This record gives sequence, C-alpha cells and structure tokens, in this order.
Amino acid sequence: MKDIMIFREFYKRNLPHFQPENGIFFITVRLANSLSKHVIENLKNKKQEFEQILKNSKKDDKLIVIREFHKQYFNNFDNLLDKNDQNKKWLLNLDIRQIIISNLMYWNNTEYKLIVYCIMPNHIHFIIQPSRQSSGIYESLTKIMFSFKSYTANKCNKVLDRKGQFWQHESYDHYIRNIEELNFYVDYILKNPVKAGLVNNPELWKGTWVIESLQDIQMQY
Repeated sequence: MKDIMIFREFYKRNLPHFQPENGIFFITVRLANSLSKHVIENLKNKKQEFEQILKNSKKDDKLIVIREFHKQYFNNFDNLLDKNDQNKKWLLNLDIRQIIISNLMYWNNTEYKLIVYCIMPNHIHFIIQPSRQSSGIYESLTKIMFSFKSYTANKCNKVLDRKGQFWQHESYDHYIRNIEELNFYVDYILKNPVKAGLVNNPELWKGTWVIESLQDIQMQY
C-alpha cells in the first residue's frame, strides 16, 4: 500500500531517499544532546514494539496502526523536549533566533515553499514543500536540511563563542498526506508554545510564522 511504503522512520541521521513529487513535510530539528541516551533508548524500544505490532497486524489495519503510533510517538517525544528543563535553551537567544528565521526565509519560494515554523527553546518545528527546479526535478529534502543545519550551526556557534555540534544529527520528518493532516500539524506547531507552558496565547510567542492562506498550497497525492 502506498501509505505504508512512504511511512517514515522517526529519528534518523539520513532523510529518506524516496521523496514524493510535490510532497509536503513536517520536520523537527533539535539541539544536540537535547535528550538523554536513556530517553532515546526508551523511544527506540517503543519503535521496536510498534514494528512488531505492525508486523502482526492485518493488512487492512496497518494504516490505522501506523497513524495512531505516529501521533502517540511524536507527542511523547515532543513532550520530553518541552519539559526538559536541564537542557540548554540556545534558541531563546534573539540573535540565534534571527539567524534561523533569516535562513528559513531566504530559500522560501526558491528551494521550497515555507508553510509554517515555530522556534522553541531547544527545537524547531516547520513544514516545507520542496520546489520544482528548472530541470524538472524537485529539490532534495536531504540537501535542504544539510544546508540549513550546516549554515545555521556555524553562525549560531559564533554567536555563542563555542565550537562543536550544535544540532542533533538525526531529524524527524513526516510526509503529510492530505489537507486535513496539513491543517492538524499547522495548528499543532502554532500552539506548541502554549502546550509547553511558555505563553497563554499562541500570538504572544515571537518565534512563530505561518503562510497567509493554506489554500495557496497545492497538494497532489
């Protein structure tokens, strides 16, 4: 089934080689070592348990199992990031935040269409739709992420007067299948600061942005 074929692993160093044309992706990038090895190990165990459940599921039930696990897994992961008070919160630094925003916006409407972003204290959520280039090929998601991470890491480290890994190598990506799912994740991203207890109203958080109209997004699935 197509939906099962495009199901993504959750946190991994390399983004998938299979990239649907005109695909839209929900991505989370977090600071290096923003979760402990123990927490990551527990998440991996949950992933293995899910794979066993999926393996034993009936063919007609697999999509339901995948979607339910995805929501539970990601919600758990994001809650762990939001509640980690022991972690560095470099992304609250206004200079660092501006570096990230400037880079995201710089490639908007050229390498990708930027739909929404939210910069949290130790991670970023955003949704992009890689653009079709003059060659007819859509921009590589792997290339986009490598460029974003390498450029911003270098600039942010200079602001912090430090060296070393800035972003966690692994990123989270989820292929958005339809407009209902797109609306869900846009709403989730905008409300993340409220869920994390940082503000009482999404509009009070200065690290978010969303496209004026989701109706401008062309989805071909």
